[in-house]
Amino acid sequence: MLRARQFFIFFLLILLLFSLLFRLFYIQIVDFHRLSEMADDQHEKVLKLEPRRGTVYDRYKEPLAINLEMKSIFADPRYVEDKERTADVLSRMLDVDKSFVLDRLNKDKAFVWIKRKVDLDEAEKVKKLNLKGIHFVPESRRNYPNDSMAAHVIGFAGLDNKGLEGLELKYDDKLKGEPGYRHLLRDARRRTVFFNDRDSIPAKDGYNITLTLDTVVQYITEEELEKMVKKYNATSASAIVMDPFTGEILALANYPTYNLNEFSESLIPERKDSAVTDVFEPGSVFKIVTASAALNEGMVSLDDKFDCENGEYSVGGRILHDYHAYDELTFKDVIAKSSNIGTVKVAEKVGKEKVYEYIKRFGFGENTGIELPGEVPGISRPPSVWSRSDITTIPIGQGIAVTPLQLACALSVIANGGYLVQPYIIDNISTWEGVIYKKFKPFLKREVISADTAEKTKEMLREVVTTGTARNINAKKYDICGKTGTAQMVNPKGGYYDNKYYATFIAFAPKDEPRVCVVVVAKDPHPGHFGGVVAGPAVKNIIDRTLEYMGVPEYAEKKEVSSL
Repeated sequence: MLRARQFFIFFLLILLLFSLLFRLFYIQIVDFHRLSEMADDQHEKVLKLEPRRGTVYDRYKEPLAINLEMKSIFADPRYVEDKERTADVLSRMLDVDKSFVLDRLNKDKAFVWIKRKVDLDEAEKVKKLNLKGIHFVPESRRNYPNDSMAAHVIGFAGLDNKGLEGLELKYDDKLKGEPGYRHLLRDARRRTVFFNDRDSIPAKDGYNITLTLDTVVQYITEEELEKMVKKYNATSASAIVMDPFTGEILALANYPTYNLNEFSESLIPERKDSAVTDVFEPGSVFKIVTASAALNEGMVSLDDKFDCENGEYSVGGRILHDYHAYDELTFKDVIAKSSNIGTVKVAEKVGKEKVYEYIKRFGFGENTGIELPGEVPGISRPPSVWSRSDITTIPIGQGIAVTPLQLACALSVIANGGYLVQPYIIDNISTWEGVIYKKFKPFLKREVISADTAEKTKEMLREVVTTGTARNINAKKYDICGKTGTAQMVNPKGGYYDNKYYATFIAFAPKDEPRVCVVVVAKDPHPGHFGGVVAGPAVKNIIDRTLEYMGVPEYAEKKEVSSL
């Protein structure tokens, strides 16, 4: 009996020993990887280091988009002792719904966000409460010091610092940088013991972007655009100020606009960059193309006379009208007084093939290449698909669709002596240390017209302001050259609206040494709707204020100096 008990105990001990050996084998060999990962998860932690998003500056290094240091609050629900009380305190201090916080604290997770990107003062108040299970991590929030200024150019970045609109979206890969990682070792209470810098990777901050925009010119442009819209009740409007020789965009504005710091409260139409994404029939401003083509091909001279048929002309199967009835006009006056009949007669001399050739030369029907998202090429149909009446409509800006930016580039051809420049809005991209990553430079696409043709066209555009359809903006301050445009809006159901128009004015100044080209387009203004009446004064004010800011001598001062 005793011996049997001894054998039973012996076999029991042997069985226990083999069980322990099997368990040890299972832990050390079979389940090694899973348990090792659990241990690493408990004792090792990898912190993601957020990179600093690049700053966006204007041409003089005035910040347009910056980062604010913030704190984000998260919880480890496993260590929160009184979840009801904690939720109540956090909801009151952080102005969030209590049920939302309580729902987060009841999750079976080691990490849940309570509130992202809290002001440092607000986070410090919460920190002083020493709530168990509540922790803080440094983050940054995108901020726009000028609120709505250049909103459609800059765009915005979301909560995770990801670009969502404008240049923030287009150059997100350059601005956002690359995150880093820091390894740390924790004890059994999950307290940090030390950092393992050997395996850590530092964050790489994003590049900075310096724009060609001038905040002063941008402010002037936005202010004048808003005044025009409110005075004439326009549905929307766009304005561009451009250096005609370099293609630098000094200002680009759309109305309505929105506050970049409160982008979530804005509507989609308010965020639309209409200056590059919307097309419209330009109307009479497009006559600069027809006029330049005729002069450049030697088809006409400034003093050639055209019978304007007393305002009514049967051509191409339709009756063409002028707003004012004219008998005979010189070619210069045809443009100055914006005669449709005179312009069409010039276009007939040039021929549809040549007219289309110059349309393409001036850059219509193709993207300008601006570094902004969503640009469209417009609509320009080849002569092979023109109808019989298209030679009577396209040369005067109907049956063709353009963007405001394309108009600015086309006008620059005349201002700079005949060359199509590529517009650009980024001066350079650089590192935080100031090292230039990429420099953007002026680029001439092609010669469009001769210098002599450009000078003759300038003369005509000056006449528009002194004696023609824009004489209401003529002043002694600066010698402005411009062109008016009033075009009926296309009705989506077919044809044109009888009482809805695009009012446009394009201009550059000073005449002999142009410093700026300005384009203003107003959609559906009323009660006034003529380009010279609605958009003309806005362009004049932008030019006067901008050139004065630039220190350009006034027209009267230059005349006095030249007469000495």
